Amino acid sequence: MLLVHGVNMVNKNPPYYPSAAGFSDADAEWLGENGFRVVRVGVLATGLMPSPGIVDEGYVQQTLATVKSLAAHGVFSLIDFHQDGFGPTVGSDGFPGWMTLTGNAQKADAGFPTYYLQDPAVQQAFQSFWDDDRGPDDAGLEEDYALMFSALAKALAGESFVLGYDLFNEPWPGDVWSPCLDDPTGCPSLDQSELGPAYAKAVAAIRGAGDGHLVFGEPWNVFNFGVSTTSMPVPGADDRAGMAFHVYPITAGQAPTVIQNAVAWSAASGGALLNTEWGATTESTTLTSESVALDSALVPWIFWSFCCELVGSLGEPPVGTNLVASSVAALVQPYPLVVAGTPQELTVDPTARTMSFTWSTARAAGGSFPPGTVTTFEAPLITYGAGYSTAVTGGHVTSAACAPLLTVVADPGATTITVDVSPGGSCG
Repeated sequence: MLLVHGVNMVNKNPPYYPSAAGFSDADAEWLGENGFRVVRVGVLATGLMPSPGIVDEGYVQQTLATVKSLAAHGVFSLIDFHQDGFGPTVGSDGFPGWMTLTGNAQKADAGFPTYYLQDPAVQQAFQSFWDDDRGPDDAGLEEDYALMFSALAKALAGESFVLGYDLFNEPWPGDVWSPCLDDPTGCPSLDQSELGPAYAKAVAAIRGAGDGHLVFGEPWNVFNFGVSTTSMPVPGADDRAGMAFHVYPITAGQAPTVIQNAVAWSAASGGALLNTEWGATTESTTLTSESVALDSALVPWIFWSFCCELVGSLGEPPVGTNLVASSVAALVQPYPLVVAGTPQELTVDPTARTMSFTWSTARAAGGSFPPGTVTTFEAPLITYGAGYSTAVTGGHVTSAACAPLLTVVADPGATTITVDVSPGGSCG
């Protein structure tokens, strides 16, 4: 079982890839050294397919270069098909103008995020996509969308540090959206008739390119507010698929509801679960409460965003005053990374810098792990510069004292193991 913590790195400005914004190998190294084991790497259709039906191979290679840089430091990449407001001609970023079909809808004077609710042109652009209208290359918009994934998958299929694909950032349900916001069950009919077919095409393209990495579909972005559930099908009915969701509650108290709704979807569908955005702030109380809520629910998470909530500026080294102190204190923390068994309970206190984790040796898919199978924890140097101590029940530590990667194995005959980590101890 993999319980990663990570960050987002999305460049929403031309030429739309991370290194052009200043994301560097030094950043990748810092992330790997401080327990951030996945980066959600933004891919924007404006950069990937700027002309009708033609993939920019140079853009694909830039994405591959970022993946390889992260991999060199033990950091996974989640490839994120990103948009906000559909695309720059009607909203903020995402699809190119040639894919933005608005018909007779008039653009309103509204910015992010109110354009989803108030701008008919934004709503119609999404509706044209879900209706698979034909673009200027005489192909359906969803077919070109799938073609983009095929090109990415052909380049990334052999990369072992690709965690998978986030198929569509914060999709909006088009011009009939109010049921998704007003009904506690969301909009099940649109889940099936719009999200389901589009995601299935993307998954088929990825698999057709020989890529077996994980795939994650997102629910309608109103799900992230905590006011509705989702009936989104498992993307492509694939056994290596699941849901990526965000935590942006209307009120802070609704954050646990968003997480509970996501966990309920996973339990009902059998799909994997990954949080791919939360935060978007440097405020300590919010960072602590939401990270604790995700950890307690045993949900792996990816924070928004590396810049500029964790580092103040790209292009400058991630050290000293370029690190946002409140974010570092809340986010750089101990946690179980790879679990030889089934997680049962996780308690993390970022303020006290303590962690307690219990798991069983049973495999989630059946059977058990034998004694000697390693469970690995992140114990970052920033958190434990003066050392840490461990207490283990049902197992024993196999790593060196105060190692940044703490490893534990179960004792023979043990079926449940608990590890407690706290500041202090001898690192000699």
